[in-house]
Amino acid sequence: MALARIIRCEMWTLLDLVLLSNAICVAHAANILVYSPSYSASHLMGNARIADTLAESGHNVVMFIPEYEPIAFNKTNFAKIITMHSISEGYMRLMDEFAKDFLTIHTASVRMRLQWEYISADLCEQILKRKDELNQLRAYKFDIGFSEQLDLCGVGMIRYLGIPHHIWISSTPIMEAVSYNLGVPTPLSYVPVVEESNLSCRMSFMERAYNMYLWLASIYIHRRGTDMITLKFRKYIDANFKNVRELAAESALCFVNSDEFLDVARPILHKTIYIGGLGVSESSKPLQEPFSKMLLKGKKGVVLFSLGTMVPSSMLLDSTKEDLFKVFAYFDDYHFIMKVDENDRKSSQLAENIPNVDLVQWMPQADILGHPRLRLFIMHGGFYGMLEAAIRGVPLLAIPFFGDQFRNARSAEIRGIGLSLQKYEMNYEKLVAAISELLNNDEYRNAAKRLSAIIHNKPNKPHEQLIKWTNFVAKFGSLPELNVEGAQFDTIKYFCIDIIFVFFAILAVIFLLICTCLRVLLTMLRTNRLSMKKNE
Repeated sequence: MALARIIRCEMWTLLDLVLLSNAICVAHAANILVYSPSYSASHLMGNARIADTLAESGHNVVMFIPEYEPIAFNKTNFAKIITMHSISEGYMRLMDEFAKDFLTIHTASVRMRLQWEYISADLCEQILKRKDELNQLRAYKFDIGFSEQLDLCGVGMIRYLGIPHHIWISSTPIMEAVSYNLGVPTPLSYVPVVEESNLSCRMSFMERAYNMYLWLASIYIHRRGTDMITLKFRKYIDANFKNVRELAAESALCFVNSDEFLDVARPILHKTIYIGGLGVSESSKPLQEPFSKMLLKGKKGVVLFSLGTMVPSSMLLDSTKEDLFKVFAYFDDYHFIMKVDENDRKSSQLAENIPNVDLVQWMPQADILGHPRLRLFIMHGGFYGMLEAAIRGVPLLAIPFFGDQFRNARSAEIRGIGLSLQKYEMNYEKLVAAISELLNNDEYRNAAKRLSAIIHNKPNKPHEQLIKWTNFVAKFGSLPELNVEGAQFDTIKYFCIDIIFVFFAILAVIFLLICTCLRVLLTMLRTNRLSMKKNE
């Protein structure tokens, strides 16, 4: 009767009723917050998969979206979405500045990356000022909070909201911020830095030196950014608020949006749980028109071209687009499907004269990748797209633009499932050579099919890992038993630099003593000889 009265109450939405019914059906349902700023549509989609998977399993899940980039997002089936609007000005200004340079620079400089930290701290301050909205979140009495690694405002926000347990989401392979705070071993001799690094796990002497420089730069930038965010919490919340790095180190777990068989093999901790491929079905759905007809074109098959959500095709240089469409025309036995944005008039003009190209503004990417006539995926190196291609067994050509994309592209090469091409190499000759190699050499397709079979048959599935470990945290708390002591060490103690210094100091003292003894001995011998000569 009580439930019937609730259903009749107009204040309750259908989604609220779903959350309520889940709470009734599951004896130990947890209240979970997924803190997910709108960095991009792909980040929102990835976190929505986490939120929906947990909500479908019976938990009460709210996805909180501070609106960094204005994106109309409502793509959750089970989780409730709460959006904080009108805080995007600084973020969009930074993205506009970055867009002017990202095609002409190789990787982002330290100065550009520090700008991100300044903007992140400013955005965090804007969120902290909206205490009425934050207090509404506090009223949910969440048990567990999830947040990403890109900025640590979310970690601090979860502590401010009184949420007792935090779970970190690494939306990329394990970044330096995550490994640094959790104490994940990162041997720089073979683990390449994730952000803005075009290195593989097989490095020369100079590459290892450069990898060390990139790691030191990443930690410097991370510490600067987290100190700024901590100051915001001390200004608006509590003068004694813990440094957000310390809060991050206390995370119960870290769910990593990567796959251990696709990413570079590296040391991990018990609390780093891989969930790459979450939400991607093992089999693709049948395609609807017009895509079903597009996939029937091309004598030898179809090639898919997409640069993701953060690299609009309209931002490519006109000369690059002209080369691209010349390449499409060269491979006239294949049909090309190219994802473009609505402002890309140049591509529309070029496509008019090339019959083997279809332009689309949206596509069911994972389902297209699963079609048997698809031969190649040309993409930007984002890990979500790479995972979908790996799960479907499709070779890929990765053209990275920023962030972790360079490192991801190298992972594809290491696994033998694709090639990488730098953005400044997007010319006719380089593209034709790379695409020809991938289409005509069966080794790439065979490696992709093997990797797909491994991912499909591995014992720990992403959705099972997410649900079981989240339930475990809900039952047993923040799991301090999984914290490694090294996470609390400073650099000197962690790398045993003090011991190495003392060891070499002892060696130096011994060497000096030996030299001194030899000198004394030689002096005595010389004195004896002189005295013997005088006696003669």
